[in-house]
Amino acid sequence: MNKKIFIIGLIIIMTLCILIGVIIGIRKADSKDRANMLIIGLDDSFPPYGYRNENNEIEGLDIDLAKAVGEKIGMEVKFQPISWASKEQELNNGNIDCIWNGFAYSPDREKTMTLSRKYLKGEMYFMLKGDSNVESQDELVGKKIGVQSGSVQEADLENSTFGKQVEIVPYADFLIACLDLEMGGIDAVYTSSTYGNYIIESKNKDYRTIPSYDISTASGTVIAFKLGNVELKEKIENALEQLEKEGKLDEISMKWLGNSMIKLQEE
Repeated sequence: MNKKIFIIGLIIIMTLCILIGVIIGIRKADSKDRANMLIIGLDDSFPPYGYRNENNEIEGLDIDLAKAVGEKIGMEVKFQPISWASKEQELNNGNIDCIWNGFAYSPDREKTMTLSRKYLKGEMYFMLKGDSNVESQDELVGKKIGVQSGSVQEADLENSTFGKQVEIVPYADFLIACLDLEMGGIDAVYTSSTYGNYIIESKNKDYRTIPSYDISTASGTVIAFKLGNVELKEKIENALEQLEKEGKLDEISMKWLGNSMIKLQEE
């Protein structure tokens, strides 16, 4: 009887050892896969940078750039849609490795994240319905201005003198803001010219634009990393430099913007 109990106990111990070994092996494999994966956080409704097409596939200018970089550095690229309002938390928690989605540079963002060199310049303006009578920023005083929640446009408006003279209306994304503009819920959308021009031209929208002044702190598009993650920043920048020399950046720019606008700027 004691011998039987001993054998049963031995079998149980051996089974547990095998299970523990399997679990450790799975964890090591997962860790290895994660080390070779670049997880990119993005707003998947922000054309032309990153958005879902009619087949629900994520595509766009920054999607093509990230894929080209992934091939260059030998890493698998995964695109992870996130809430734009909690993007810094996603970075800090390690849920994503970087934010790469038409991300505008600002001095405030540089304090909380490590930012790449700028690679695309643009300006900020107001987008209005085609039949709007507004001709200048001054005429928007007292009006409702739509922005994306958590965007640099929202922050800049809130911190500007002009922003205190209007009603700032935040939306989950710019596409929803544009829909509300068409329905008359707001008077204008404050956005980047790259995004606005793409929407107007690709969607054949009847929008007008007017320039903005004394609002924006943005001065170009960057990639954002967790504060202090200089190693990954430099790795991606080096890959972008190589792609620029090979003409790949121009190719992607022509595809999405119709001209050569992508250029990795000096720090």
